[in-house]
Amino acid sequence: MTLSLGNRPMAALGVLADETDAALKPLRPGTNGLKGLQLDGRFVSAGDGSLPATPDPQELGSDTQQLLLDFYRTHTGMSLPDRKRHHALPTMKRVVADVLIKHQITYTGMLQRLQLDSQPDDLSVIDCIAKTMFRDDTTNWGRIVSLVAFGAVVCSQLKELQRERCVETVAQQISSYLISEQHDWLLNNKGWHGFEEFFRVEDVESVVRSALMAVVGCAGIGAGLALLIR
Repeated sequence: MTLSLGNRPMAALGVLADETDAALKPLRPGTNGLKGLQLDGRFVSAGDGSLPATPDPQELGSDTQQLLLDFYRTHTGMSLPDRKRHHALPTMKRVVADVLIKHQITYTGMLQRLQLDSQPDDLSVIDCIAKTMFRDDTTNWGRIVSLVAFGAVVCSQLKELQRERCVETVAQQISSYLISEQHDWLLNNKGWHGFEEFFRVEDVESVVRSALMAVVGCAGIGAGLALLIR
């Protein structure tokens, strides 16, 4: 899909910086409140070195959809369905809030170039952005949080544009990408329980501070759509 932004040359949303991966190197047992080590993309128990049980593959999809829908509806002040809230919702709210505060300029510039008011209700551009962010086939929690945070700022602007009906679409687009393209990684990293465990570290900035970077030259997304972290 191509986004038209006048006569400006084609550009794209950036991949995450290599420093993010360095920030996610294995930690010693007990460091910063973590109970385990992350080795080769998998969590290992700090106690006996055994691999923990992975989530139910059949439930991971619905679990991801519920978390993102709960989060984006909460983020925009919308009511939630009458059911139990997702267990990872408090952690997601804390982590994304910290990222948005510290990278406000990044996401503001991103939204300005996205021209959300001209995007159709299916918001298929979200899937293009997600694929571009992970185009180097490297996945970690910092990248996933960066994508979810991007969805949060999109949802906030949709509300300002009186397009609250599209908030659920954002949740569907991002959860569909994670379920289809990052399914195995999520399973190997204990799903959203692994997310909660990882982000027991309070200093989220040390994990995602370089998660976003400006790039040009990718034809997958529209002109000037870049992250402005530096």
